[in-house]
Amino acid sequence: MSDIEVNEDEFSWDVTVTLQGVEVLVSLKQSVIQQEIEDQISIKGSHRKAILRSTIKKFSAGLKKGVEKLSGDALKEFQWNAFILLIDDVIANQHLEMRNDPTLVVKALADPRLAAPKK
Repeated sequence: MSDIEVNEDEFSWDVTVTLQGVEVLVSLKQSVIQQEIEDQISIKGSHRKAILRSTIKKFSAGLKKGVEKLSGDALKEFQWNAFILLIDDVIANQHLEMRNDPTLVVKALADPRLAAPKK
């Protein structure tokens, strides 16, 4: 939900996320996934819901324009919004429990939707 400092040398991989019936290619890095989970579980409920509503609106606006017409920063923002929604889905309303139970964070990080390809 925030801009995350990224190590450009870190291994990254692409996953296909299906949201609102549309497949979106999202590039992932372990550190970015970890940071986004921590960000989402640290935000108070009402603020978190407001951010997610805004993210859904932005994502939906990108769909209306047509994903194939997006490029540059617009495409990056669209993919970032898809990533935020993916992490929200992985957390699955366990954000409060995750604050107090690090094993739930580890479980979320192991979600198959976030898995790097086997080498």
